[in-house]
Amino acid sequence: MSESTRRAPARELLEANHSFPGEYVIKVFGPASETFRQGCGQAAQDVVGTRVELRERVSSKGNSICITMELRAEHVDEVIATYERLYEVAGLRLIL
Repeated sequence: MSESTRRAPARELLEANHSFPGEYVIKVFGPASETFRQGCGQAAQDVVGTRVELRERVSSKGNSICITMELRAEHVDEVIATYERLYEVAGLRLIL
């Protein structure tokens, strides 16, 4: 992934499309490993603490995972900080 694509959506775009405080959903894709799961969970918890709910779906072959994070973000900065931390997780393939 090139460095130019490794960032959160623009602050203006987030604020135009989401109300804060409020729910914000991020989906992350990577290997179905405990290390990846823990890394993603820790990245979100480092920013919003217990105000995150995680759900996961493992691929049919069992080697990939999608983790859906529902953040209860107090302000846009928490969303941006969560994206920044997620990009540091080893094995990350895609963020939606």
